[in-house]
Amino acid sequence: MITLSFEKAAAMIDGTLYNSTHSGALFTGVSIDSRTIHQHELFIAIRGEHHDGHDYIHKAIENGAAGIIAEFDYPKLNHIPGNVPVIAVHNSHEAMIRLAEQYRLESNARFIAITGSNGKTTTRELTYRLIHAVEPNSYRSPGNLNNLYGAPLSLLRMPPDTKVAVMELGISTTSEMPQLAELVKPDIIVITNIGPSHLEFLQTVEDVARAKLELVKKSSPDTPVLINADDALLLSETKNIRPHPITFAIDTRADFSPESIEPDKDGGSIVTIEQNRFRLPLPGKHQVYNLLAAYSTVRTLGYSFFDIDTETLSLETEPLRGQHITIKGITFIADCYNANPESMRVGLEAFTEIPTNGRRILILGDMLELGDKAEQYHRKIGKQLADLSFEHAILVGKLSRWIRDAARQAGVSNNKLTHVTTTDECVRLAHELLIPGDLVYLKASHGIGLEIVLNSFRGEEGN
Repeated sequence: MITLSFEKAAAMIDGTLYNSTHSGALFTGVSIDSRTIHQHELFIAIRGEHHDGHDYIHKAIENGAAGIIAEFDYPKLNHIPGNVPVIAVHNSHEAMIRLAEQYRLESNARFIAITGSNGKTTTRELTYRLIHAVEPNSYRSPGNLNNLYGAPLSLLRMPPDTKVAVMELGISTTSEMPQLAELVKPDIIVITNIGPSHLEFLQTVEDVARAKLELVKKSSPDTPVLINADDALLLSETKNIRPHPITFAIDTRADFSPESIEPDKDGGSIVTIEQNRFRLPLPGKHQVYNLLAAYSTVRTLGYSFFDIDTETLSLETEPLRGQHITIKGITFIADCYNANPESMRVGLEAFTEIPTNGRRILILGDMLELGDKAEQYHRKIGKQLADLSFEHAILVGKLSRWIRDAARQAGVSNNKLTHVTTTDECVRLAHELLIPGDLVYLKASHGIGLEIVLNSFRGEEGN
């Protein structure tokens, strides 16, 4: 992670250094959260939508902050203890971005930028795991730090000896991707797919594609662009900008395709690509695409798996993104970190393919940020339920009533559908309904908080 003197940091971001007798002091790492800050980290006081980091400056100092970046108009700027270096700026968020840009420019690492509507995080994780097998000095952006607040933090946490950095980039509006492209300056771009996500802000699927492809437009013309050739819209829109992208696919001729996909006993797959066998524990065809994207990236970087037993590589993903979790004899497929219509559709299809001797139970919640198309897309999911085999579905949230209504209209028996508006009601029903041997699929946008169901069965208090 970044290690720098306050004097040099102030010069990088055109800040004014206070308590300058300590200008030569060093900080290592950056934080914007006073609760989790570590000793010797720089605390950047960010004005957010709900909280102002300036209100927590003294708490950050108590918890070990080496120094502070704050804005000039913070009224208590002169009250910060004299032994704490302070860099004053006009906009602390912009200052954090500039600091990250400078750190990126000084790095010798090759940067991979991964974006798309679905599978970004899983592709990031699989890419990192494959790269780490052949290049130990590799790094990936942690957690969900993928936007204009998270991506700078991800960069600033990167070890200085990193040779390959895997960065996930996520957007909600049209203005974000150009800024992320300028920040990361990717050496390779990966776009997983395009689907109806963030339509509250981006309006149409075509708008989503063009917003994602700003990453290509704002990058060097020599930057390799890897895309899913089975995604017709993505392929068409990309070729308008870059006529010869590198492609991966299952159903279409492409630069990288699997030689075979064999189901395993746990619902995952054994995937063979260029004679390399990978044991993928995640169910569904969409997860094979994520593996293909990862593999294509590693090969585009110039690495091979000649001396690696690829079948022994751990290809798990991040929490709540397709995890298999067994609690008290009940197996949960926890896929509730996020949801949009396409990820919900393919997730449901994959769930029905997982072998089980028990009942199949669905716990589905609202898909958020769909704007005026919310009813349309929730009803599509409801119609899909009529084609699936399951014993019961608990539908959670105000929007999910449309899933229930459409499922009824498509012929699903009313006694197989229960709609509730809160997760507390969902937890109560789940404890009444679920029994050992059940296979349960949890899927919703993260704002619904379906992980509370898992926590309740673990005996934890969820929030």
